[in-house]
Amino acid sequence: MILEPHETQRFYRIWFPLLHYVNEQRNLVPDLPASPVDGAISPNDAYKVSSALWADDGLRHRFIAENPFDMPPEDLALIASWDSRVAGDFYVFRHLKKYSVFIGQRPSDRVYGVLGLVSPFEDVLPLPPPVLVRAVLLPFEGRITYDGLFSTYNIFFGAGIRGNLNDIYRNAKERGQIITSLGSDAAPADPAAARKDVQGRNDKLLTAFRRALAGSNLSMKMIEQHTANIAAFADGYLLAQQPPRGLLDLNIDDMRGYVGGADLKPAARKTNMTSFKRFVRFLYDTGRMDNDTARHLLDSLRHYES
Repeated sequence: MILEPHETQRFYRIWFPLLHYVNEQRNLVPDLPASPVDGAISPNDAYKVSSALWADDGLRHRFIAENPFDMPPEDLALIASWDSRVAGDFYVFRHLKKYSVFIGQRPSDRVYGVLGLVSPFEDVLPLPPPVLVRAVLLPFEGRITYDGLFSTYNIFFGAGIRGNLNDIYRNAKERGQIITSLGSDAAPADPAAARKDVQGRNDKLLTAFRRALAGSNLSMKMIEQHTANIAAFADGYLLAQQPPRGLLDLNIDDMRGYVGGADLKPAARKTNMTSFKRFVRFLYDTGRMDNDTARHLLDSLRHYES
């Protein structure tokens, strides 16, 4: 959950000179060294100078143009990429093996996978997740880290907020929308890899759908039939589109193109519509689809039944 040691060293070799330059321009603290020596700078001083840095992009741009420390082009490019930083309040929701999960406070609700620098976030945060922090997220060679500084709100969250955060995280995970790179750092997805990723997410959703159907009074035969109908739609229709789409992207045009316009025998059409109605209700009941979208989709299906 952290950058590689040599990457962390590179970050601080860039970060300290940048803060030193800003302090020279603004004279914010008595002394701030230009090299990353342990204990050479207090967190309060670093926070004060970094706040000035992030408040005025001109400081960073002038540092790049002047290059007072004769940095190589790749380091200057990294500093330039911080135009794509994301700053604000975030819920640190969960610690995973590959990153910590940050959820932007509303109205964004975006979900980020963030790497620590020297230590994992679970070792430096004073409270177990979820924790509300103020932080600056930075692109770093195709991943996301932070500037090494954050402030923590001493707040405990009840079941309502925890449940809402869990829904936001689950929806982002199932839709493949956990952000792990920022700005131009985000590499274009390989088509085959993208298709495999969407297919994997569809499979997990179909497993949840099958499990929900098993909790009803349906026979095993009908459960498998409804699941197979939705799987056939996912594999034969959504994955065939460019770019490939997942089951959570289901919309009214899909109803028209697949259920309404597909060359299906009457019996197969009827079974498909029943399967889709059950699937839409499953998405709505589990919080994966909002009320308006579910209502419009069900109305569209009823239209093809008449």
